[in-house]
Amino acid sequence: MKPKTFLLGCAALCLLPSLALADVPGVDKATLGGLDKEVGKVMDGYNANNWKAFYNSSWAQQTKAIQTEQTFNTLYSNMYLKQYGTLKSRKVLDSASSFGPMNAVLIYEASFSKKAGKLAVNFFKEGGKWKIQQLQVAP
Repeated sequence: MKPKTFLLGCAALCLLPSLALADVPGVDKATLGGLDKEVGKVMDGYNANNWKAFYNSSWAQQTKAIQTEQTFNTLYSNMYLKQYGTLKSRKVLDSASSFGPMNAVLIYEASFSKKAGKLAVNFFKEGGKWKIQQLQVAP
C-alpha cells in the first residue's frame, strides 16, 4: 500500500464516524454540543431570574434592542417562569430540530419545576457564528 493511499484511508476513517454521529440534520455533533452549552448558560440566567445573565454573549446583535430587563420580565419572568417554573432538564428532539445555511432551530423536550413543555431556540448565523435569535417555551 502506498503511503498516500494509507493516509487518505486514515483520514476517511477519522472523518466518517463524526459525520454519522450528527443527530440533527444539517449540523455536526461538535457544533450541536457547543450550541447546547450556550443554551445551558442562557437557561441558567432564566432559572436565576437574572436578565443580564440570560442575555449573555450567546444572543445575536440583531436582537440587541429587545435584550432589556423589561422584555425579560414580560416574557420570561412574568410568563414562562410563572407558568412552567425553572428548567430541570432538557433533551434535543432530533426530528423536530433543523439547521439551514443561515437559520436554525433546536427543539427540546423540557422538564420544568411546574410542568413539562417544549423549549424552542432559534439561531441566526452572524459573523460566521451561530447566535440565539429567540427562545420560547410552549406546551
